[in-house]
Amino acid sequence: MAAAAESLPLRSKTHHGLSQGYASDPAIPELFTSPPPIIDMLETHSSQLQQETMDECLPFLSGEEHAGKCNQHGVPRLDKQRHVKFLHKQLGRLPPQMAAADPSRPWFFYWCLAALTLLGEDVSSYRERLVQTVRPIQNSTGGFGGGFGQDSHLATTYATVLALMLVGGEEAYDVIDRRAMWKWLCSLKQADGGFQMVVGGEEDVRGAYCASVIISLLGIPLEMSPDSPAYAAGHKDLFSGLGEWVGRCQTYEGGVAAIPGIEAHGAYAFCALGCLSILDAPHRSIPK
Repeated sequence: MAAAAESLPLRSKTHHGLSQGYASDPAIPELFTSPPPIIDMLETHSSQLQQETMDECLPFLSGEEHAGKCNQHGVPRLDKQRHVKFLHKQLGRLPPQMAAADPSRPWFFYWCLAALTLLGEDVSSYRERLVQTVRPIQNSTGGFGGGFGQDSHLATTYATVLALMLVGGEEAYDVIDRRAMWKWLCSLKQADGGFQMVVGGEEDVRGAYCASVIISLLGIPLEMSPDSPAYAAGHKDLFSGLGEWVGRCQTYEGGVAAIPGIEAHGAYAFCALGCLSILDAPHRSIPK
């Protein structure tokens, strides 16, 4: 390894970490446009695959494959029409090998429709087909499962509700049984203020975020059902104690963990701040 490192040419660096002599070139740090400075001479199947991937990707990362199509920072411009075409394709008929991903179907709806909307596309043409697909997967419990006959889950319910909001229209709103949804959310509310992802399942900050988004988007009544596991603990509405519970998920590092007492993670910090922004100003629950 040392020999391999010594054989590599030295690069003079500026205080920005970029090579000198490239002032007119795209301002992409060399870290992303050149091979790693140290290469292990012991070859394995994994290292060969890694090298093949690197050889294939580096011309794109360096901009060589995008001559004349990069912005002032050396980053290729977004090929909007190719993205739009790809996203429409994913909302069409998928090949048989995708059957194993059936539980992720609501996420396909949401990811593709959200991306199309961000690209300025009108997605209302998907309304009727989405409604017809979604209607059978709302369970009698009130939430949405990932596919036919699957248990209600906050994550897939979140994705389904957002997909319906994106296509819009009364037909999309009416497909949701809001009373059943309210009762199901009450069954997920816990005595400590948080939410389980599924009845009897894990309780974490994802549940807090997904539940708060669903409640606010659908205008779900906050009044708690008396048979909720949180009702006996003194919680009289769905948001009661939620901000305080999320606040306890902040760690000594400053970030937010999935539950109180474990390591922080960027994705959970997103969920926490999203939830707290719906409830109130985030600094009221996380003052530091």
